[in-house]
Amino acid sequence: MKPRFATLALAAVFLAIGSAPGAGPVRAQPTIAISNYGEYRTQRSGESLREPRTAAGSITFLSGVRLVNRTTVVFGQIGRDFGVEIDLQGFGEDPVRLTIRTVHPPLTNPETGRTTRISEYRQEVEDRRNVYFGYTFSYLWELAEGEWVKQFLYRGRVLAEQRFRVVVPMY
Repeated sequence: MKPRFATLALAAVFLAIGSAPGAGPVRAQPTIAISNYGEYRTQRSGESLREPRTAAGSITFLSGVRLVNRTTVVFGQIGRDFGVEIDLQGFGEDPVRLTIRTVHPPLTNPETGRTTRISEYRQEVEDRRNVYFGYTFSYLWELAEGEWVKQFLYRGRVLAEQRFRVVVPMY
């Protein structure tokens, strides 16, 4: 008889919680999934925007994104693009404001003299599938060997990350 009473009491608690004022349907937490990663080929699709919280001081919008090698080991050379494609789930239909962060070995920009270990910027994202974010080695001073981590934050929380190992070949 006791187990039946315990089950009824537990059911009554769940009913009371579910019918409490302000209680509504439970919503799934938004998530970000890595759908692809590695070395890419891209094309510039517009001007660069000034972004002082990045190592180079700007971000560039890209198009024609195509994965050429799914890998976590990237050979550092000028013009090489590597990055991540993400899928956003549970965010609704409105644009999503993400923080895109790249944690990298120390990089010193010779124009500013500033050394950074974290480059980040905010981006409004409208698409939900295969959204590309990457890094292009544009300057010799960006070729830093070591671990590089691409992180995707929403409301201050890291929802996804992808690690890369950058290797700089000796010439």
